[in-house]
Amino acid sequence: MSGFTTVALGGLLGALFLSLVAILLWQEAKRRRKGEELVYVVSDALRHIKNHLPSEVRKRVSDAGIQRIIEWEVYYLQGLAQDNRRDPVETVAGGSQSSVGYISQQIAKRHGMEITSDDIRAVLELEAEYLLGIGAVGQKVGPLAEFAEEEKG
Repeated sequence: MSGFTTVALGGLLGALFLSLVAILLWQEAKRRRKGEELVYVVSDALRHIKNHLPSEVRKRVSDAGIQRIIEWEVYYLQGLAQDNRRDPVETVAGGSQSSVGYISQQIAKRHGMEITSDDIRAVLELEAEYLLGIGAVGQKVGPLAEFAEEEKG
């Protein structure tokens, strides 16, 4: 092999290697963009709720009340409110009847505040709107989805 052939072959192999590395990096970058984690930021959720809460509800529920509703809902959804944490909690964006009742009870008991179930639902519906906005809420699944389909039909 002549010197020129050796250099040309080395250059060709180097270019092939760099091309493979570039392709692998490109594929990895594409994969990471799709797998971005959704982040629930409480302060962002509170800001959204405060900015969109109807004025009549806003007169009855203070900023501290809104924050307590969100905090107790998170506590409830984490299963911390249950005696047996092995039983799954119904997770519904916008609040379920049992979560609204639990939140109302805890705020009255622990903070001495009375917030109506309707006002709690209004806050939780806006939180669900925030969750939809960040892409954290998917389609209904399981028995709830089947129930929703029966309701339509």
